[in-house]
Amino acid sequence: MGKKRSAILMGILGVCLAAAVIFGVNRSTVAGRMTRRLESSYTQRLMESQEHLQAISLKLGKSPLAADARLQVELLVGVSRQADGVVSGLSALPLSHAAMGETIKFCNQLSDYALQQALLVASGQPLSEETLSQLIRLRDQCALLSGQLAVAQENMLQNSLHLAQQEGVFYAPLKLSDRPLEAVADKDHGMDYPSMIYDGAFSDATHFGAPKALGEKEVTAEEALTLARDFVGAERVSKAEGAGETAGLLAGYSITLTLTDGTVLNAEVTRQGGQMLWLMPEHASFVQKLSVEDCAARAKAFLQSRGYGEMEQNHIRVYDGLCVINFVAVQEGVLLYPDLVKIQLRMDTGEVVGLEANNYLMNHTQRTNLVPVYSKMQALQQVSPHLKATDARLCLVPHLGEERLCYEIPGEYADNDYRVYLDALTGEEVEILMMMQDAEGQLSA
Repeated sequence: MGKKRSAILMGILGVCLAAAVIFGVNRSTVAGRMTRRLESSYTQRLMESQEHLQAISLKLGKSPLAADARLQVELLVGVSRQADGVVSGLSALPLSHAAMGETIKFCNQLSDYALQQALLVASGQPLSEETLSQLIRLRDQCALLSGQLAVAQENMLQNSLHLAQQEGVFYAPLKLSDRPLEAVADKDHGMDYPSMIYDGAFSDATHFGAPKALGEKEVTAEEALTLARDFVGAERVSKAEGAGETAGLLAGYSITLTLTDGTVLNAEVTRQGGQMLWLMPEHASFVQKLSVEDCAARAKAFLQSRGYGEMEQNHIRVYDGLCVINFVAVQEGVLLYPDLVKIQLRMDTGEVVGLEANNYLMNHTQRTNLVPVYSKMQALQQVSPHLKATDARLCLVPHLGEERLCYEIPGEYADNDYRVYLDALTGEEVEILMMMQDAEGQLSA
């Protein structure tokens, strides 16, 4: 009987031990999952803080060029709001208060200062020269801080450091080798300059109503295959296969094209009108042999041969042996920014392997009122005297759900290139873009 009781007791103890092990493993798994979620949350807050700082730098750089009080107020209020966003993001990170205190203090003061200046402008008082100089100094400080955060984050990745695994971080002595993010306030810290950039001026144009450049005829799936072959060049295509259908405003047929050299292109042809909506290579890594100028000339000739009419190149980017060029439609010498086409060429052969025509197909039509009220000379006199501007050109831009006829006025300020957009009918300042150059080409933000 004693042996039986012992066996039962041992069995119960075994079950309890197994349950304890399972419970421990489960708790460990849950703890690991929660730690990963917390780390992901910290990373997101850090990225958001960097994005806010990048946006602040851009707005501070544009503010001295805003001759229109409405636009200047909008920029300054944006700076204040996003400075608050930086404070919120950095405050949520488990970083030493002693190390981050000065950074958070700077962002709080920046928020207050920008809002104060916005209220002055709104009351009718122009910004003083001293204030304009201060805005540029603040821009440089924000760019520095953004760069320091980027360097610190890269350091953490390289050394496999995790914010969620640090203990007592708020009151612990500083160990900068273990917490590189806490060095962002160090004036001697190295820096890199990330930039919040967009793929060309007005590349994300608003779509106004129903598609305007499709026509009336609907095509079948078989016709779409032929159209895709012809668009790329039938002599280049060894096989064309249907890959399903898509719905929506620009419903169409998905197509896979295999070229004679083995390159695979994915494409979509619209059901209405049979137009190429987009085209892209499955893989892109080509040898760069041709010049950018040669690629641009080939791209323009290709678009004209496919019935796109008068187009003008606007932005060019180069990466992975691809030359990516934004083309804008032109009518009576006026740039039509809503009617944008992006085209990709291999830089080894100059052949077209990519296209994005969404904006063009949605917006392209003959405009009827492209006559300005303001003259070019009046427009140049209207912009801020801080901008070194010598020329102006008419263009149509998307703005707040409508198309506006504007003068595009390029110029220089504080060693940076800008484009100011002035409404050619009302004289109102509509937009300011900063132009940037990197190893891959020109950018605007």
